[in-house]
Amino acid sequence: MTNTTLWLIAGATLIALELFTTTFYLLAIAAGFFAAAAASALTLGSAAQLLIASIVSLIAGLAIKKWKKGRASTKAMPSDDIGKIVQIESWLDERRARIHYRGSHWDAVLAPDCKASDTGTWYISASHGTQFEISNTPPKI
Repeated sequence: MTNTTLWLIAGATLIALELFTTTFYLLAIAAGFFAAAAASALTLGSAAQLLIASIVSLIAGLAIKKWKKGRASTKAMPSDDIGKIVQIESWLDERRARIHYRGSHWDAVLAPDCKASDTGTWYISASHGTQFEISNTPPKI
């Protein structure tokens, strides 16, 4: 079996394993292995094949890390709803309420520092999926 075949089998195996991990890093290593297979097909030596596999895997891994970091920062961005005033329609229990906001009805939960007996203007302090967290003090944005 040639080095080219071994590199291709190793790369294909990593792609199959990636289906179970879903981290994309095994794909980066597989890309390095496929680059090494190409180097082997061009009859470069074993040291050159290892060097190419390492460099391509490292570059692909760093690209994946940067891509994941960019996606994580977009998820952490604050909602445009934070700080907006809402009207409480009804209390469901001590900590949950039904609110009217943007022409629709929403579920809301009180912020930890608030009580249902508090009165005044209510502000959205956070959003958790389709549920808002409300407070009677404006949030610091």
